[in-house]
Amino acid sequence: MKTKTMNAVAAAILACTGLQAQAQQVYHDNFVERSKAWGSAVADFNGDGHDDIFITGHDKNDRVWYWTPHGYVAGPQVFEYVDRHDCAAADVDHDGRIDLYCAIGGEQGNGVKVNELWLQQPGGQFLLATGFGAEDPYGRGRIPIFFDLDHDGWPDIYLTNLATARPDGNPNINHVFRNVGGTFVEVVTAATGKRGSQCAAKGDVDHDGWDDLVICDEKGPGHIYLNNHAGDFVELPIPLRNSVWTDAKLVDVNGDGLDDLIVLTQGNSLQIWLNSGSGKFFKTMALEDALPGVAVSLTVGDFNHDHRADIYVVLQDPNMACRSSGHDHAPDIVYWGANGGQWIREQLPQDYDGCGHLADTVDGDRVLLENGGVNWRGPNYILSWKKN
Repeated sequence: MKTKTMNAVAAAILACTGLQAQAQQVYHDNFVERSKAWGSAVADFNGDGHDDIFITGHDKNDRVWYWTPHGYVAGPQVFEYVDRHDCAAADVDHDGRIDLYCAIGGEQGNGVKVNELWLQQPGGQFLLATGFGAEDPYGRGRIPIFFDLDHDGWPDIYLTNLATARPDGNPNINHVFRNVGGTFVEVVTAATGKRGSQCAAKGDVDHDGWDDLVICDEKGPGHIYLNNHAGDFVELPIPLRNSVWTDAKLVDVNGDGLDDLIVLTQGNSLQIWLNSGSGKFFKTMALEDALPGVAVSLTVGDFNHDHRADIYVVLQDPNMACRSSGHDHAPDIVYWGANGGQWIREQLPQDYDGCGHLADTVDGDRVLLENGGVNWRGPNYILSWKKN
């Protein structure tokens, strides 16, 4: 079994190194704004059929940037300046308009704060809600995601916190908040507690139509939680226990209808674990590839419009040398989906301002590249490729 797995990995890596002539370089990068960046919320806020973007974090100009045929235009509303980290977007109150939920820091675990719920109004402006049930006053807010815990069509919240001990003893842990008609009630689940705050994403591991979760723990292995259809989760054994994950996604990358596990490790490698459909689910590593830089973020989409999943990996210069040089020389990499469950690796010849930090997928076929970070202002770009 081990020989078969390693042969499959070798074949995938061979495809990456041997077929680069078919890859396509970025043909357009559209500058959006220069800002710090703790995260992003990508959603069609104005209902025009195209994703808009909200880049968040420690900045006095947090706002929605709206898609237009000629580039992104800054929305008129500047959100109140707070210690805003990451945000997530969904129609919380089922009024047909996309809202924002944002995680707020907790003054290094010593302060008391309120997470934000911004409800979009008929005219497109956002109003700050009160008494909505997911304020989490004692958490060091990091990453929120919307998912559907109970399969009722109302977006629930999974919230990660940087789980340092508070001097007052109050809880600073990850939470699940269930949406009850537009307000939230906390429920305790197997995913509640000190589970990590490095990444959080949803998917459907067992192909049952119910949302499952993957969480990255900055101090140890990640966690994969299967929804048990009863308001809780069952934790899956993860395929690699001796590695810290810096980012992870649950996405079908080989077109078989099953969500696979894509992981960046602290050892600076990309791993793709294919979903077997049963049992432990992630038993076969289809690809492990060493990366020529510090692996910080990944996102998945069909960037060259060939109906195959592609993977964009953000790399950062070792020791953050880009902070002094002003340019990020670590080459971001695209793994283009190819026939036979293989990938074509393309190393992008980039020389962007700022430091590679985060990536998100926009409209399914473009990349939001955030080269600002938690402690530095940098430019953010929309990257796109020619159609095949």
